[in-house]
Amino acid sequence: MSEPLFHTSCPSCGAPVHVHSATAVTVVCSYCNSMLVRQDNGLHDTGRDSALLTDFSPLQIGTTGRFRFATQGFTLIGRLQARYEDGMWNEWYVRFDDGSMGWLSEAGDLYVLLHEVSVPNAPDFGDIEAGRTTLNFNKRFVASDVRHIVLENAAAQGELPFRLPEKMENKVADFRCEGAFLTLDYATTPPAAFLGRTIQFSDLILDNIKDEHQIRQQAGSLKGTRHSENCPNCGSPIQWISGVTQTVICPSCGSDLDLSEGKAALRTAHFMRQAQDTGLTLKIGTTGIIRGQKYTVIGAVRYEEIDGIDALKFINGGKGYAVPQGWWFEYLLYAPLKGFLWLVETPEDGWFISQTLTEFPRLNAHNEVHGLEKLYYYGGRVSYAAGAFYWHIRAGDINHYTDYRQGNTKICAELSPNELAFSRSTPMTAAELQAFGISSRAAKIGSVLNATPLAEAANVAMRTWAIAIFIIINAPAWLMMSGDDLPFSLFMSGILIAILWTAGREDDD
Repeated sequence: MSEPLFHTSCPSCGAPVHVHSATAVTVVCSYCNSMLVRQDNGLHDTGRDSALLTDFSPLQIGTTGRFRFATQGFTLIGRLQARYEDGMWNEWYVRFDDGSMGWLSEAGDLYVLLHEVSVPNAPDFGDIEAGRTTLNFNKRFVASDVRHIVLENAAAQGELPFRLPEKMENKVADFRCEGAFLTLDYATTPPAAFLGRTIQFSDLILDNIKDEHQIRQQAGSLKGTRHSENCPNCGSPIQWISGVTQTVICPSCGSDLDLSEGKAALRTAHFMRQAQDTGLTLKIGTTGIIRGQKYTVIGAVRYEEIDGIDALKFINGGKGYAVPQGWWFEYLLYAPLKGFLWLVETPEDGWFISQTLTEFPRLNAHNEVHGLEKLYYYGGRVSYAAGAFYWHIRAGDINHYTDYRQGNTKICAELSPNELAFSRSTPMTAAELQAFGISSRAAKIGSVLNATPLAEAANVAMRTWAIAIFIIINAPAWLMMSGDDLPFSLFMSGILIAILWTAGREDDD
């Protein structure tokens, strides 16, 4: 830990308080959790406490380290624990070795290391749309997460460069370019900008992190421990994995439950009965082995497939009714040492293993994946969900999907009203299906080799329409013919139709 700039006594409890950053405005006493404000070279008590919620992060104030591919180190000197309707995450205030300041964002399995920069001509927040708005800053960035967030009683620890009100309203837009990450914070005008990159936890070389004993003492149980109790609405048993989820959907009645306080509190009652027993191939709590690692099914979602254009209308604020055209299931898996995976069950293409991409793929000028063949686009609407999730999922949520072929895998762009994300899906093997108790004879092994690309489908439709129009135009003439003229005309027309169909296929190839 670096030497403090100054130290004084907490005006609330008298314990020593050390300040390491020249930009610190809020300082939290590590003994009594009083939230202090730095004024006139002293600390003044705001009369508020800032007790952090129980969490399972291995990071702590005083952790030092560096990114594996960088030479400069950093020290964690403060933390903002932000909670809002859709989830919770940690923002660690970082002091780099050269004296500059930055942030290490920790949200689920995603870590982002950022430092403040100056971005000219930042767009107005109201003009930013996820998946559409782009920003040129040495690279071409696309908006990936756009949110108007209200934080109430956010918790703090250590030092922060701003005063933390009891209720904080903010507008934040994240932009991505492959591994690069740019955040615009509209709490100020012009917005503050932070540039960095997404990283894996394994890419951080850290010292002074919590060990398992400390986590057990401070959090009460290790991250990854399975918990169970009865649903406060229907009394049926529910299960969740501690430290990785903030919301759980009762598998029996479908009620929406909040886990942020360590117990299942009723958020919204629902009376759907035994969804997982009637609809889910994999029940909550099922375990299996994937790539040598044991995973547990902790959540499941049934999606109704809807038209892609209708999905975009809903995402853009339109109204209407989209007719379901199909369905698929997604099962959320968790392993304490590896994080999250998804198993995707589709009636047409079979079973896939899917994982969210930490880095975005390279995009073209139309924000489509560069160099990959587009398979199809479609919409998905949450029909029902069961189990635990690391975000707040609701029945009726609508997303838009675009699938691309990459060898025998699929890259999927998932667009919601606030977010753009990418995932990679790989067909499950017969052994992986059997590891989860799924018969490879009864289940279809996933494959993208037979999927029809959009360009090919459009070509087929165009050729079909051209032939239909040809027949409609010539039908009256055929009806007027007699004798040898009709067979000869039909013969020549058949040749023309065959040439048209074959030429269209050659163009498609």
